[in-house]
Amino acid sequence: MKEKIKVLLVDDHAVLREGIKTVLELKGGFEIIGEADSGFRACELAPTLKPDIVLMDIRMEKMDGIKASRNIKYLNPEIKILLLTVVDDAEYILEALKIGVEGYILKLSDMDKVINAINVIMENETYFDPKITKSVAEIKRDPVKKIERAEIFKKYELTPREIEIAFLLVDGLSTREVSEKLNLSTFTISNHKKIFFPN
Repeated sequence: MKEKIKVLLVDDHAVLREGIKTVLELKGGFEIIGEADSGFRACELAPTLKPDIVLMDIRMEKMDGIKASRNIKYLNPEIKILLLTVVDDAEYILEALKIGVEGYILKLSDMDKVINAINVIMENETYFDPKITKSVAEIKRDPVKKIERAEIFKKYELTPREIEIAFLLVDGLSTREVSEKLNLSTFTISNHKKIFFPN
């Protein structure tokens, strides 16, 4: 019999925690081994409970989800983290990627989508909600932000050419403009675009 995925829920809204807990338990295959209402409490519980995955809200008082994720990953890098976020958390997401979280998803996503994200992450893959990825991609032109983007692209081991294409797309060039600039077919650029920024 397949072992249940052990989940630690972290959100400062009790109603949201209860809703997620109820759905996951009804779906089967999940065991909610703990709940926390702050990042600080999550950092206390994670080393003791040893969850397979933490569902972590980003915006919380006392300690936000990014600081909590950093601490958990530092002490227990094997614990996977799925961030629950909103579209305008792009700055937080850039920081989260540096920390090494396994995924992020819109906080009010359909629960089937959340469950899919958890299952993908538990297969040692990453899950990045396309809607939030677009928000991150819209951070343009600021030199400091470009350095941050470069670090993210390198983290995912893109080739120099792939990084070049990604930068041009993020900076607002159309598929045709990128193909003309790099002397590549529009088909090639379109394929890269689907990978970097899925619809």
